[in-house]
Amino acid sequence: MDDNTKKGVLNALAHASIDRRRLMQSAGMLGLAAAMAGRFGTGAALAADFDWKKHAGTKLSILMTGDENDHRALADMLPKFTEETGMELEITSPALGALIEKTLQNLKAEKSSFELIEYLGFLTTQQVGGGYYEQLNAYIDNASKTPPDWDIADFLPPAMANVGIFDMATGTVGQGKDIYGIPGLHSGSVIYFYRKDLFEAAGLKPATTWDEFKAAAEKLHSDDVAGCSFIGANDFSLAAVDWYTRFITTGGKLMTGSPKEKNFMPQVNSPEGIGALQMLIDLLPYAPKNVTKYGFAENVDGFSTGKIAQMIFWSTIAGPILNGENSLVADKTGTGPVPAKPGETPRAIQGGWGVAIPKNADPAKKDAAWLALTWMTSKAFNKYEVEKYQIDASRTSAFTDPDLVAKLPYLPDALKAASTAEIIPTSLIPEFFQLNDMMNVEFNAALIGTQDAKTACEKVQKQWEDALRKAGHLA
Repeated sequence: MDDNTKKGVLNALAHASIDRRRLMQSAGMLGLAAAMAGRFGTGAALAADFDWKKHAGTKLSILMTGDENDHRALADMLPKFTEETGMELEITSPALGALIEKTLQNLKAEKSSFELIEYLGFLTTQQVGGGYYEQLNAYIDNASKTPPDWDIADFLPPAMANVGIFDMATGTVGQGKDIYGIPGLHSGSVIYFYRKDLFEAAGLKPATTWDEFKAAAEKLHSDDVAGCSFIGANDFSLAAVDWYTRFITTGGKLMTGSPKEKNFMPQVNSPEGIGALQMLIDLLPYAPKNVTKYGFAENVDGFSTGKIAQMIFWSTIAGPILNGENSLVADKTGTGPVPAKPGETPRAIQGGWGVAIPKNADPAKKDAAWLALTWMTSKAFNKYEVEKYQIDASRTSAFTDPDLVAKLPYLPDALKAASTAEIIPTSLIPEFFQLNDMMNVEFNAALIGTQDAKTACEKVQKQWEDALRKAGHLA
């Protein structure tokens, strides 16, 4: 997160916190009301005019991802939600492609069928910037509508920048003080997973540079265990994780200029761009034989069953590798920052989701939707989903919870990665997925061997320039 974005996020959080405190005081918050009994054992005190069952009997619907366990965590807790709020919540959770299509249909309709929608941070500009969601500041600052223990400052600043804060006047993510979405149900980035036992037996230390990563892959590769693995299929994360992480940690800068100035120029065919793809090609002899068809499941399953020695991966997707109930190598797996070129800071892409209230949702249900949103983005719920499903947290308190860290020792590494993660510049325009798809097709072709790294990057460069000109981002 760059300095300007960081200042913008802190500004927005500080503004929200100050107004919230002032309003809580004026509402008699300092006098305290009855302790909130039974709510996940928090025992927090309620403002005199705050009532969890204010909207009892209301039926709400949420549209959310069905790909990343968020929906399972929420479904688990629906009985508790109804018990504590008196409301009912229906979950609709399609796969990503169908989710995006259904979201846009609802946002553009006269009336949304859903009071809450979960959206990828990569789509913040398209959906939040499109003016489709309610501004939430007035809810956050109202002590009668927001539980006092909700604690907006506990959300990771990069996550707030990614999905929450948006300056409509300039169309800028992470700038200003206006909040339109709340990080949830998870955020996160990419970390390094490696087999401690294999590294120790071979006299190796965990890789801190890409040269060390390749050397370890070569030394550890055998008929039984692949020396490394990566997303090699024509898949979203081929470009967004494996290529982009190598690209930025070897000095690459994806875009120059800005969409507003119509000089938004890609640098895919730069030496760093070609070099990042060549790194993946050079790893093919030490990867699983079918790695060019590997997506999320193949890598997590392969690592969990002891067939992969090291990889970089979304911590929220690969977290179950550290869960002894799901993995044969939970106690043999170590984690750390992603490798980087000497002199570069280990870092990767900012991922995660936001939850917001559509502007065209039923006005009579918007206050109830906000109450439900605070419930499902609470500290207690965030802790539950991390513990049960190893979903990356959106809150600092979950990443640093002593009980969770004892059970899931990768959490400090995941927190560090989430705190240093970068918003990929192409997500700042609505054409993000279109550009990403182009890149994955050409990069997968290079891995299969039908073209070399330079040709693949040159093709992507041209396709991106054409698309950016057509969209008006490049003169």
